Amino acid sequence: MHCLTIKTGLMKRIVLPLIFVFSFSSLLAQPSYSLRTYKVQGGKKTNFYLRESKNLIKKLRYNEAVLNAATALKNAEKKRQFSEAQDRLNNSYDLAMEGNLTRIEELKESTATFEGDYTVTNFSELIRLYTTMNAINDLLTSIPKKSLKPAKKKDPGFTFDAVDYTKDLEDTRIAFEKSKEEAAAMHYTKGRELENSESKSELRRCAKHFRWANDYAPDYRDATERYENAKKLATTRMGVNKFEMSASSEYGDVAARLTEQLLSNLATKARKLEFFEVMDRDQLDEVIREQELSLSGLLDESTTADIGEIKGVDVILVGNITESIVDRQESGPSEKSYTKEVVLRKVKYTDDDGKEKTREIKGDVTAVAKIYSKSAEATVGCTYKVIDIQTGEILESGSTTGADTWQFRWIGSFRGDKRALPTMPREERKYPSISKMTNNASTVASDKVYKGLTSYLSKVGL
Repeated sequence: MHCLTIKTGLMKRIVLPLIFVFSFSSLLAQPSYSLRTYKVQGGKKTNFYLRESKNLIKKLRYNEAVLNAATALKNAEKKRQFSEAQDRLNNSYDLAMEGNLTRIEELKESTATFEGDYTVTNFSELIRLYTTMNAINDLLTSIPKKSLKPAKKKDPGFTFDAVDYTKDLEDTRIAFEKSKEEAAAMHYTKGRELENSESKSELRRCAKHFRWANDYAPDYRDATERYENAKKLATTRMGVNKFEMSASSEYGDVAARLTEQLLSNLATKARKLEFFEVMDRDQLDEVIREQELSLSGLLDESTTADIGEIKGVDVILVGNITESIVDRQESGPSEKSYTKEVVLRKVKYTDDDGKEKTREIKGDVTAVAKIYSKSAEATVGCTYKVIDIQTGEILESGSTTGADTWQFRWIGSFRGDKRALPTMPREERKYPSISKMTNNASTVASDKVYKGLTSYLSKVGL
């Protein structure tokens, strides 16, 4: 029968990683627990479970190894499979139980009194351990006794102590639910303490605490209403002004295209951020009309402090198109020689058996071609900045360039054997439209502006 004596050297390997998880969890300021346990894949062949258990033992994942080895033993049909499955269990069962029981004692001690979020997290780990140990017990007890006997004369067979942890699991679940209520109360109190803050960063913390209270205990008191109120005050609302054209362009309204593309990116980002909203140009225009203000001259550093009168907007994104160029180039012809081995002819011959066959005669052929090339590049450059409406402070700024390139080469004429020529068009192709290339370049530029803003957006929106 397997004994659960703890081996000191062995437990260093098992306990240390778990202690790390325990201490790290105390740093988490939000619900961070899971009740999900490992499940053995169904419908596999016995050898699959034998391989899985072997790999899991190597990774020191003994609970999972036991479950796979027990499944293999239950499904075994050949003497080798019985022997290997028993061997896997002998190499993992004691280690799994020793590690579990040691960890359970640590968790019981750490959850004796409520100490915050990590208490809930540790209760959830206790539930997972008891659930896993019951699953192991149920699986092992379902295996016919004859399958536990030595498969070969030299084998020790496999024996185990059947222990039912159902009562421990039920008691832990009750304590777990109580700890969630305590965690909800704790976060609700912290949220109330931050409600009167004027700082958006503090209000974001306030809203999160109310949200976490609800995460622990759905519909906890009036946490939902307080969360919505705090979130409204904590949210940064960005207005996006159409980029100005500092550089003249004959290629259409590049500024409008870039602005719309950037708005699309920001709107996508806004859906993923809890405390960030973006206003499109129409919404911003409506705010401005209502307040009889103008955004002209916002890029003038001396006037940015005058925009604090705008209500309903926290920051505004403004920018300039500094460059909008399409450059087209043509070159050629340039002569280039090509050589290639090809089949020159085929000859018939009679083999030793008197059968008629065909043989290929290969050789090099050459050609000289006149190569022409065309290229085009569209470039859209811009600068941007995020301005605090109240103070005129520039919170984020940058400059970037987007480009779209195109190149085409073709053979105009040649002399020699055309079989030597590379795969290349024989006719000239028209340039892509200027509007298409500038649109592509502005898309690249808007993506780069968006990327440049992501750090700021995460700071204010998460």
